[in-house]
Amino acid sequence: MKLYKHFDFTNDTNLDTNYWNFAVGDKWSNAELQRYVDSKENLYFDNGLVIKATLKDGKYDSSRINTKGKFSIKYGKIDIIAKLPKGVGTWPALWLMPVENKFGHWPRSGEIDLMEHVGRDLDTLFFCLHTEDYNHTKDTDYKKVIHIPGLTDDFHKFGLEWKEGSITYFLDDKEMVKYTKGEDGKTTSPSGWPFDEHFYLIINLAIGGKFGGEVDPSCLPQEFIVKDIKIYK
Repeated sequence: MKLYKHFDFTNDTNLDTNYWNFAVGDKWSNAELQRYVDSKENLYFDNGLVIKATLKDGKYDSSRINTKGKFSIKYGKIDIIAKLPKGVGTWPALWLMPVENKFGHWPRSGEIDLMEHVGRDLDTLFFCLHTEDYNHTKDTDYKKVIHIPGLTDDFHKFGLEWKEGSITYFLDDKEMVKYTKGEDGKTTSPSGWPFDEHFYLIINLAIGGKFGGEVDPSCLPQEFIVKDIKIYK
């Protein structure tokens, strides 16, 4: 594979809006508590892209960015170097959603979670795929949970290799799990594997919610830092 796109956030001072959008708003899915804002307090650059979750006047603020309508991928490899927050109630994620809801709204057109972590279960990673037939609301999603002591102490490389018929997850270049179209008798139609379309990237730090859980307000502020994204085709 050859390097197709490189986002080197260590050299940036502002978000490149040729590729990235701010997602803003007060209400989000999963009963999350944060509102997403376009604020230099909650997203800035300091040897990397820093998303900071804050609590002021009883309100949780954070940031969420995506490449919807500006940049997408279909197959290839993604490597993201990032450092996760520790606080109870934090929920950082690196993930992908379909450019077009070709098969219908979530989860019919798919979701690829490159990395999820929740502070209530420190140093535990969740590698998941969601489809119409296999998703967390049915407790049937493609899911691998791995606990790695000390994970949140340092930067790590979170990787995903996406081929026609398979998606493989890596941590620091070590394979964590591979999902294959039709494995274990799963359906191979789009309801079971809608991952042959273009998807866009999302980076966010949520607070609380159904997956993030109860929040320890004293832990804030917390930072989710992304240094580098390399995409290969």
